[in-house]
Amino acid sequence: MKKYLLYILGLSVFIYLVINMDFKSLLIFTKSISLDHILFLLSLQLVTIVLLGIQWKLIISWIKEDVKFYDALRVNLKGNIVDALSPGVKVGGELARIYEIRKILGMDLGEAILVVGLQKTLSITSFLILVLFSLIWLYITTAGSSYFKSLLFPIFTFIIVLVSILFLFMRLKAERVKNLLDKIKIEEKKREKIYNGVKEYKDNMDRMLKDKTKFYFQLALSVFIWLLFAIKFAILVKGYGVDMDFISVAAITYLTYIIGMIPFLPGGIGSFETSMVGLLALKGVEIGQGVAISLVFRFITFWFEFLISFLVLFFDRVLRYITMRKDRYVKDKN
Repeated sequence: MKKYLLYILGLSVFIYLVINMDFKSLLIFTKSISLDHILFLLSLQLVTIVLLGIQWKLIISWIKEDVKFYDALRVNLKGNIVDALSPGVKVGGELARIYEIRKILGMDLGEAILVVGLQKTLSITSFLILVLFSLIWLYITTAGSSYFKSLLFPIFTFIIVLVSILFLFMRLKAERVKNLLDKIKIEEKKREKIYNGVKEYKDNMDRMLKDKTKFYFQLALSVFIWLLFAIKFAILVKGYGVDMDFISVAAITYLTYIIGMIPFLPGGIGSFETSMVGLLALKGVEIGQGVAISLVFRFITFWFEFLISFLVLFFDRVLRYITMRKDRYVKDKN
């Protein structure tokens, strides 16, 4: 029941914003950015998609050798589509990636969970570093405005949840899980399967963390990928003629994303746009212009990525079907 109330609340805020929107001004603001800016931002989003594919390939390669970049890219693209349909933290996307890793790469469940868990750990760790810096910076530069203060509690609560999950992943011990399972009434086969899965996960995690060069490179790559989002937002804001320092732009970017991660609507729709408009308003950007900026940014980083993911996977499926039919025809003919 509470989950549906959150959905209704998030949708209500979005509808309120739409009802009170000056669509004439919005149309003017949306058209005021050049096509060259949009095309450049779309190309940067493609770079982001490729970099994420590279990151997935490198992480998977720690466990399974000779992994093709395209296969790793497909795993992430499938997760992107499910992410877009999942509220907030997008757990559904991670489950889809686990499924695709097993299906496409033939890895077992423990290895698939390890790959997804490690990538998520790297991404969240780098993201939280940027978010905490953003909170401090905006609190100082906005003199702790009432709107910003109203965001602090849900943001800090969500950060605590994320840090707790990270801590659990990093400190997970197989023996503790075994002791816990012994206290729970569960079938012996299931108990053994869970224990073996956790042990395998922990052993592989410890092995990978010993290679600190690879781990820190991946962490740096995650930070750079997140920085690309701030760079795209800075270019977009500049394209609308808004004069704002890069640190403030980056801070608005990351705080908007963490608010969008809080489960309200699929893909963070509504909470993402509303929070971005509010944070831009703290920096003197008028509402109509802020809405236009948030919608264009959302199209570039969310809808465009969803469209690319869908098209790549759709044509991949079509080509595989044609190849299968062709092979079957040749086989029947011979």
